[in-house]
Amino acid sequence: MKNTSTETSTSNALPYAMIVIAALIIASNHVLARYIGGVIPPMGMVFWRSVVSGLFLLPFAVTGLITHRQLIAKHWKLFVLMGLLFVPLGNGLIYTAYTFTTAINGGVVSASQPAMTVILVWLLFRETITWKQGIGILIAGLGVLAIITRGDPLAVLRMDFNIGDLIMLVAIAFAALYNVLLRNIPDEIKVPELMFVVMVTGSLSVLPIYVLETIYIQPVPLTWLSIASFLWVGIAVTAIAVGLMNAAIRRIGANKASMSNYMRALFTALLAVVLLGEEFQTFHLVAMVLVIGGVYLMTLGRAPKA
Repeated sequence: MKNTSTETSTSNALPYAMIVIAALIIASNHVLARYIGGVIPPMGMVFWRSVVSGLFLLPFAVTGLITHRQLIAKHWKLFVLMGLLFVPLGNGLIYTAYTFTTAINGGVVSASQPAMTVILVWLLFRETITWKQGIGILIAGLGVLAIITRGDPLAVLRMDFNIGDLIMLVAIAFAALYNVLLRNIPDEIKVPELMFVVMVTGSLSVLPIYVLETIYIQPVPLTWLSIASFLWVGIAVTAIAVGLMNAAIRRIGANKASMSNYMRALFTALLAVVLLGEEFQTFHLVAMVLVIGGVYLMTLGRAPKA
C-alpha cells in the first residue's frame, strides 16, 4: 500500500528543491562571468551561450514550433523584443559588468530584480503598488546604493560610483522587463518553444555587435575554458536552471518562488569567496540584508502577474 502522506510531502518539497538547484546554477553563472571577465569578451560569450542553448532546446521544442508556427509568426515583434532584452541587453550587459565589478557585488545587485519588476508592472500596466511593496522597493534600493557606493554615502556627492555595478543595474532592469513581457506570450506556446525562439532572435540581434567586437576589440579564444564555459552557461544555466524556475513558478507561484533571488545572492557570495578569493566586507553584509529584506517585504504585498 502506498504511503499517500509521504508522496504528498515529496511532491510539495519538489518545487523548492528545484528553486535551490536553479539558484545555485544561476549563482555559478555570476561567478563564472567574473572569472572569465577580460578573457572571453562579453558579446562573444552571450552569443555562443544563446547558440548552444538553442541547439540544446531544439529537440524539445521542434514539435511545438511546427504546431504553433502561425501563432509564433503572429507575435514575431514581441519575440524579437524579448530576444533583444534577454541576450544583448540583459545577459550581454551582465557579462560586460563583470569586467569591472566583483561577483559578490553583482550577485547582490541582481537580487533586486523582483523590485524592478514591480516598478515596471506599475509603469506599463498601472497595477497598484501596495505600501508593503513600496517600502520593500525603497529598502532594496538602499541596499543596491550601498553596493554601488561601496558603503560610502558621500560617494553620491562625489559621483564616485563603480561603473560595473551601474551596468549590472541597467542589465537587471532589462531582465525585469523581459519577465514582465512574459505575460504577453500566448499560453499555447510552452517554455521550450518560447526559449528556443528567444535564443534565435537574441542570437541574431547580438550577432552584428559580436562581429564588431571580434574585429575591433577581442575575438573569442578557442580554448577548453571557452568551450566548457559555453556549454555550461548554454545548457546548465539557460536551459536547465531557467526551466526549473519556470516549473517551480507554475507549481507554487511567483511569490514563493522569489526566494530564489535571496538564495542566488547568498550562493554567489559564498562561491565568490571560496572559488575566486573575493573579500566579503561589512558593506556587502549591510547591502545583502537590505536587498533581501526589501524584496521579502515586497513579496508580502500583492504579487505582479509577471
